[in-house]
Amino acid sequence: MKRMRLKRYKGNKNKIINKILVVLILLVISIVYIFKIFNEKALPQFISYSEIETKKIVSILVSSTITEEISNSISMEDLFITTKDSKGDIQSIDFNSREVNKILVNASKAVEQNLKYLEMGEIDKINLNNVLDDYDEDKLKKGVIYELPSGIIFNNTLLNNIFPKIPIKMNLIGNVFTKFNTDIKSYGINNAFIKVNINVEAEIKILMPFVSSNTKINVDIPIIMKIIEGNVPSYYFGGYLDTVVNE
Repeated sequence: MKRMRLKRYKGNKNKIINKILVVLILLVISIVYIFKIFNEKALPQFISYSEIETKKIVSILVSSTITEEISNSISMEDLFITTKDSKGDIQSIDFNSREVNKILVNASKAVEQNLKYLEMGEIDKINLNNVLDDYDEDKLKKGVIYELPSGIIFNNTLLNNIFPKIPIKMNLIGNVFTKFNTDIKSYGINNAFIKVNINVEAEIKILMPFVSSNTKINVDIPIIMKIIEGNVPSYYFGGYLDTVVNE
């Protein structure tokens, strides 16, 4: 009798172990499948949405920084060196290299500093007339620039409040690069219309709990628009003028 009971016990034990192994194997297969679906369908959507929202807030911050801290201190007379002939026609338009370099250095420093403040959650140090009022202050102070609804993978807004939200953070990679983009064209009779932009380029690392990605931010911020009396010449010095149009 004892041998029969021992054999039954061992048989039942083996069956339980086999069932556990089958369940574990099925569980592993299910997890692998879920991760595969997530990587193929959900992850690209998360990355795409996170890039859109990151570019949005960074572009707002960059534009406001240039507009409020840089453009107000720029003088048209100091920035350009314009040479005219005896008739008053423009012979050449050149940039003041010293003034240009000073502006670009200051612009890079100001943008980089504010992006660092945003990254670290030190938004109280960003003095740009409440430019970030549309964002959650408490989250920004934690370094979270946006919370992405995980329900977006189902393309159903009703599910956005059911599923947990994914916090998005950012890190500035390297330095901020700035340069002038300028458009000059004839305006009316014997006039030239000059539009000067500061182009800001920065590389940002987007951080989420399960993935990170790099994206480039490229923003043109107009700082000067002015009409200068005199015909537009066919050449310009300095190498800063990207577009020259005679009409």
